[in-house]
Amino acid sequence: MAEEVLRVEGLVAGYTPEVDILRGVDIVVNRGEIVTIVGPNGAGKSTLMKSVFGLVPPREGSVKLYGEDITGLAPHSVTRKGVTYVPQLDNVFPSLTVEENLTLGALGVEDNIVRERLKQMYAFFPRLEERRMQAAGTMSGGERQMVAMARALMMEPSVLLLDEPSAGLSPMMQDEVFYQTKRINAAGVTVIMVEQNARRCLQICHRGYVLDQGRNAYTATGDQLMHDPKVIELYLGTLARAQ
Repeated sequence: MAEEVLRVEGLVAGYTPEVDILRGVDIVVNRGEIVTIVGPNGAGKSTLMKSVFGLVPPREGSVKLYGEDITGLAPHSVTRKGVTYVPQLDNVFPSLTVEENLTLGALGVEDNIVRERLKQMYAFFPRLEERRMQAAGTMSGGERQMVAMARALMMEPSVLLLDEPSAGLSPMMQDEVFYQTKRINAAGVTVIMVEQNARRCLQICHRGYVLDQGRNAYTATGDQLMHDPKVIELYLGTLARAQ
């Protein structure tokens, strides 16, 4: 039987009083999965990620990690419990070097352990080792995304939250992001990913949830969602039809 990692039940959340973006969302994520959250703009996908990570305190509902209630915990507390988050925007420190960015991902960790984890990240992302002394702000969007993902992995999380990781990237760099996401998952990290590129993310995920207007609309395996005529018509559009 699959081990449950994350359970979100009845989540209601928003950014301004009396305006709910999430209106009772439920998701379950099991150990070792890639779970994708897709849906139209404004469906609440990124709000869900931010609520799980503690950036947007839920008004109702619960978030449980390995059965422990973490609803509304501050992000630094959520990180200590093994969950890290890569936001869509402003996800690197542009004036700092690649290595300085990565090191900040392991604040409070002993120096010898940080050095070992840097070696692991450079083995995982060889391009970053080549540019370890380069300011992150001078890198391409795809390279900055690699920096952000590597920094999130410096804490050796059990769960990685990715918010629109392919947004604004060239097709080649989108391929790289999805390839690295699969590698990270294969290394034992459970991944929850919000994506606008529905066709590509459903190709690599184990299961997916479709949100619409802050509520669950559909859930199934990635393959089932990608080939469901109603899901294609209502949510996935021409990208899925081209598959």
